[in-house]
Formats: sequence, structure tokens, C-alpha cells
Amino acid sequence: MSAAPPHSGAGRAARQLAGYANFLRWSANFGKETVRRHAGHRQVVLLSPMQSGRFAFCVAGDTILLGVQSFESAWLGTLPVDQVYVSDRLYLATDGVACLDGRLAPLGIGIFVDDQRKRQAMAAARWLRLVPMTVAGGRVAALAGAPGAPVAVSVDDIVPALAARARRRQQDGSQFF
Repeated sequence: MSAAPPHSGAGRAARQLAGYANFLRWSANFGKETVRRHAGHRQVVLLSPMQSGRFAFCVAGDTILLGVQSFESAWLGTLPVDQVYVSDRLYLATDGVACLDGRLAPLGIGIFVDDQRKRQAMAAARWLRLVPMTVAGGRVAALAGAPGAPVAVSVDDIVPALAARARRRQQDGSQFF
């Protein structure tokens, strides 16, 4: 029996389910006020400034390099990020996917960015790549590997963008009925 490719339905669902479970496990290490739902969309969660501080970024040319520590890589390295949005935060979004007889819901994760100028620099980028990093003494000590695959960056607000994506998928699926 051969394994499904990682971006096929079953392979993607398996990766996404593992990413969701690892994200829940990760977030359980912090107080419950550190992850909260977005007021405009129940499938978007907002990380607190403390949790968001576990990530680092730089903009190199047209690419945001998002530094990810090993503790966060347990979920973010598995979660298939389909789109990145930059508005009031940096949002990583994954589409919903069929899983067994059901569906895994889409998920957006908002990383707090403390400065409008930083968000503007991110918004000017076309791509985001995850980069493994190590931290020592509160500073990035080293980049620990090659950047991941590029993900497109949008300056759209995540809430209406997710609603529009859901409508498009529904219309695409309904043409067969």
C-alpha cells in the first residue's frame, strides 16, 4: 500500500489533524486567556503578545522570514498554511479539508505584531517562509535550517477573506449538483 502524497486529500487531512492536535496541546501550556477567539470569526484565534513573542521575523526582499522555535514547530511545521494575511496582526490561515466522513474546519492564527511599521513592512512582502530558529538569552541565536515553502501574503482583512474563500469553495462544489 502506498502512502498518499502530503498535499492530497488523505495526506493533507492527516497532516492538518496532527497540526490541530499539536496546536491545542501547545496552547494548553499557557493560561486560557492567552488564546482567544477573534470577535469577527469563530475559526480565527488570536495569540497573546506573550505567545506571539515566541516568533521572530525579518523581511528579506519580497519575503517575510518567520522564525519558529522547536516548541512551536511541533504544530506549525505540520499545519499546512495556505494563505498569510497582514492587517492588524500577522495571520496564518489553513483551509478546511475533508477528513473521513466529515470535514476539518479552516483555522486562522493571529500573531500579535507590536508596531504598525513592522506590519507595513510585512504587508509589502509577497511571500512568507517559515524558518527554524533557536533562541538564547531572549535573542535569536541561530537559524537552524532552510526556509520552508513560500506561502502567498495578502493585505486583506482575514475575516471577509475567509468568508469569500468559503463562498467560492461552496460555489465550486455546487456546480456538480
